[in-house]
Amino acid sequence: MKNTLERLRHRVAVFAKMEGKTEFNELSYGYEEIKRVWAEILPLRGKEIKMEGGSLQEEITHKITTRMGAIKEPRNDMYFEFKGQRFEVLYFMPNYKRNDLTEFYCKLIIEGAND
Repeated sequence: MKNTLERLRHRVAVFAKMEGKTEFNELSYGYEEIKRVWAEILPLRGKEIKMEGGSLQEEITHKITTRMGAIKEPRNDMYFEFKGQRFEVLYFMPNYKRNDLTEFYCKLIIEGAND
């Protein structure tokens, strides 16, 4: 089995929803890059969903693994970016075999796929 350093070979950007204020001093939320971490990205499954009108929607899930402390406060409203692809976090949990890793289960967002 590969060691942790060999597995975490993808440099990904981590984005989180942050609270801010508008020019009118109103509360607003937006996503900001909070850091870059080393990760392993593995595709899990993909499926096509038939929509009304005969169109298809694709859903592809991935598992992104990072070191346990790499992301101090993981949340479900985060997303990762790697090579222009966006991976929205569905849920996360510790790797129970290796206590030093966190696994994020994500949905790949394909921009413009339904255009």
